[in-house]
Amino acid sequence: MRRIDIKTIKGLTASEVKHRVQRGAVNKTKKDHANSYPKIICSNIFTFFNLINTVLFLLVCLTGAYQNGLFVFVVFSNVIINLFQEIRSKRTLDKMALLKVAKVDVYRDGTLTQLPIETLVLDDQILLKNGDQVPTDAQVISGTLEVNESLLTGEVDSIYKQAGDALFSGSFVTSGEAVCQVIHVGADNYIEKINKEAKASKRQTYLIQGSLNRIIRWISLILVPLCSLLFAKQYFFSHAPFDTAILRTVAAAVGMFPEGLFLLTSVTLTISAVYLARRKVLVQELNCIDALARVDVLCLDKTGTITEGKMTVEKVIPLTDSADIPLITQNLLAQLPDQNPTALALRAHYDSVSTFSMQQVTPFSSDRKYSCVTFAEQGTYFIGAPSILLSQTDKQLLQNEKQFAEEGYRVILLAHSPHAYEIDQSLTDIEALGFFLLSDTIRSDAEATLDYFRSQGIQCKVISGDDPVTVSKIAKKVNLPGAANYIDVSTLTAVELKEAVGRYQIFGRVTPQQKKEMVLYLKELGHTVAMTGDGVNDVLALKAADCSIAMASGVDAARQVANLVLLENQFAALPSVMDEGRRVINNITRSGSLVLVQVLFSIIITIGTLLSGTTYPFEPIQLTMINACFVGIPTFFLNFEPDFKRIKGDFMTTIFQQAFPAAMTISIGTLLIINVGYWFNSSTQALSIMSIIFTAWNYRLLQRKVYPPINKYRTTIFFCTQFFYFVALIIGQNLFNLGNTTYMNLILLIALLNYATYMQRFVERWMKQLMRQYKKKRALPKISKV
Repeated sequence: MRRIDIKTIKGLTASEVKHRVQRGAVNKTKKDHANSYPKIICSNIFTFFNLINTVLFLLVCLTGAYQNGLFVFVVFSNVIINLFQEIRSKRTLDKMALLKVAKVDVYRDGTLTQLPIETLVLDDQILLKNGDQVPTDAQVISGTLEVNESLLTGEVDSIYKQAGDALFSGSFVTSGEAVCQVIHVGADNYIEKINKEAKASKRQTYLIQGSLNRIIRWISLILVPLCSLLFAKQYFFSHAPFDTAILRTVAAAVGMFPEGLFLLTSVTLTISAVYLARRKVLVQELNCIDALARVDVLCLDKTGTITEGKMTVEKVIPLTDSADIPLITQNLLAQLPDQNPTALALRAHYDSVSTFSMQQVTPFSSDRKYSCVTFAEQGTYFIGAPSILLSQTDKQLLQNEKQFAEEGYRVILLAHSPHAYEIDQSLTDIEALGFFLLSDTIRSDAEATLDYFRSQGIQCKVISGDDPVTVSKIAKKVNLPGAANYIDVSTLTAVELKEAVGRYQIFGRVTPQQKKEMVLYLKELGHTVAMTGDGVNDVLALKAADCSIAMASGVDAARQVANLVLLENQFAALPSVMDEGRRVINNITRSGSLVLVQVLFSIIITIGTLLSGTTYPFEPIQLTMINACFVGIPTFFLNFEPDFKRIKGDFMTTIFQQAFPAAMTISIGTLLIINVGYWFNSSTQALSIMSIIFTAWNYRLLQRKVYPPINKYRTTIFFCTQFFYFVALIIGQNLFNLGNTTYMNLILLIALLNYATYMQRFVERWMKQLMRQYKKKRALPKISKV
């Protein structure tokens, strides 16, 4: 290999460097302060949700009934959990570093010196050699290089670079030596453009999160006016004491705010993240578990997911009986410096042995597509592409090579020439000695994992930067449905790509930007998309997916931008991860309906109290006790139950349909209690005990519907929490501000308890009828006007 004459290279002068630094043409990037620690803290503490609850707590403190302020601990816990998760994510993002190099060899004032990459300026001349990572976008001006761009493009083959060719920052030099001129610095570098998008905080809108936000928006519109009117009604018109009016108004407001649902969701997702961590799966964003449970399209990057990212020698086919193929190959490997995937596969198959006397070594070049070594008294042995080493007269061997390639193998030829090798001369007297058949090493668990996804109705699409034919062959080996249905994306326009996304399963020659566009197109079609990957070329697509999954062996950028990281690169972990997502969402949906009951009946009873009645029947601590015993404690333990059914229906619609019958029954019964009690001059404390007993009974009925007592575990939990509740009412009568009831009130309560089941069923049937009419109306075809 011809060496570079460093005497002819001067580089930039000190004055030229100074001028470029003054212009800002230096290899520095601006630090992103968009998601700083103060901003994270402020965004989680100073929210409308926290403001309302703080005001309510201060109002409770004015009355001196501090026990009624227990609800504030729910809010406090929710803030702590969210702060912990966001700060943890920021710290992870801050550690992201795509480039590992710290210094580079630079020519300045005719001298080769080593400088930090941050000091490079535009037009600097740098020296790159085997093993270096390209620090900035550059252009080769002298010498030649072999560059591995798999980190950027996904293609594993080294690319030959000569004078005039461009180099991308982030790629690796696998062989050669060249002087290159810097053409981009700082944020203009290719890798920095990807890095910038990768570092931006990923703010996906998930279904449960979106539903909670919608609840907050609606409640925000009605809470302040409703509660203001309720206080005025109780204090000025019903002449309730100031403390009583305050406490009852706070109880209504606390009941309307679904802080229990926020806490339940945060705690459940956090526990799930801990469980997955034990399975060596790192959850970097809690809400992604929601998306994971609903995934119906999984986009796979071939390398690192279906395959292990390395090659294996599958077969060795001798073409002559006179050659000792193992011995020849061992001597070749002992002399050749090649470290490309083919060479590594051969080194794994054969040990290096040096028994021949070496005279000349010619490393592999993607330009000539072979490497060779000349040995004394042995001639020259070649390893490389059959199409280059074989002459067109060897038609049968070329046909055999083509057949092996169609079977999915990478075919490498071992050949011999009795002459010493001379560069730039045509190859003559080449004798084929044998074929090496190599293939990508497929993960042992890939086929079983893909079978699971197929059984769950999840469509798998392979999106790779490699040749689509090669990817298709690998997909066939793991029995991926539609493996023969492939396309070369490099030939498609944006419109054609959008159409192809829905028709094909295997996509080859895909650029990073195209990967992202494909994920976005799938989302436009209504799919919930998960993306797996391990390279920089996957970062944009990982960022765009509803749920992104990276391998721990991948680059930093892929790991940091992903929602989930498989710490042991175990592709087989995905089914259990998806099952965990379904378990969590199914359980949150069930328990969410119990939480929503309080929100609904609080709004309805508040409106009812404004229209008729005297005072709101509950105090904050009474609702806190009901929530703890009938929602918080039992659902916490029941959320550990396995439930891997596919997610169906909209989260908000599902929990509303389950919660509304019980909420309406509680509202009707409670309004009857306070209005009938008013005519019989019952005390506020007596009406409260009746109301909370009736409410607890309806919660029990809903519990049996949402959580049928099909096993001893559920029965035990419900029995213990309900027993504790009624014991607490008896022991803590003064704490909960409860009084004795009259016989007339007791008769009314018993009647309401008996009819509660029928009332819930009636409301449920009424709701279903309304829903059927609504769907039928929407399904009617529109008649155009003539």
